[in-house]
Amino acid sequence: MPKIKSQETLVRERKRWVVLAILVIIITGCYQWWKQGTLRYEEWSPNQQYVVRYYKTFEFIPRFTMPGDGGHYSGYMRVYDRNGKQFYEEYSDLLDFVEGPFWAKEGVYWMGNDNQDIVRLPTSPVD
Repeated sequence: MPKIKSQETLVRERKRWVVLAILVIIITGCYQWWKQGTLRYEEWSPNQQYVVRYYKTFEFIPRFTMPGDGGHYSGYMRVYDRNGKQFYEEYSDLLDFVEGPFWAKEGVYWMGNDNQDIVRLPTSPVD
């Protein structure tokens, strides 16, 4: 026959679950805030149908660079159409070293990031 738990034990377990749920909510919120980033700059396609936006993310451990090198930053490259629909997202550790975007008939691509493939878009970004 199973032991019946005391009221104190039940309250203690309930408090643990509440604390765990609050921690999960806080961690999820912090991750969403971090991933959102701050907009650094944007570049539009030649026909103004698509835009690539570069977002810098907060760094918890600051990077140390050589004097005169400037501060390197990491973040996201995101491709949107002019209505705001997101088509692509990629994280880069050294966003300031990524060259591009280069607009082609099929889509858009960058040099210096992990994914060297072209991002295919529904319509041609160049005329």
